[in-house]
Amino acid sequence: MPPDVAACLLSKLATDDAFRELFKSNPRQALSEVGYALPVQALVPTCVMVNELASKEEIQGAYEKLHADLTGASRATMEVVFTFEHGRTAAVANSD
Repeated sequence: MPPDVAACLLSKLATDDAFRELFKSNPRQALSEVGYALPVQALVPTCVMVNELASKEEIQGAYEKLHADLTGASRATMEVVFTFEHGRTAAVANSD
């Protein structure tokens, strides 16, 4: 998720009661309202589907970690270039 969209999502979840209700009842629409429109056929990511939404205070307190998780900043990226590119896979697999 782009950092600005993640920031908007977290800000609204931490402050806006109406948005929090929308997020609980219709996460697809809530994501769209903050600029993260899912393709029609795409499933809503399971990470946004919750039985009980965290409190505003919990979201505020975990903002930095949540932002890093949403934007991918907390995950190592795959650095093996061309591993799955047509015509290059065998060469990459056999290199040291």
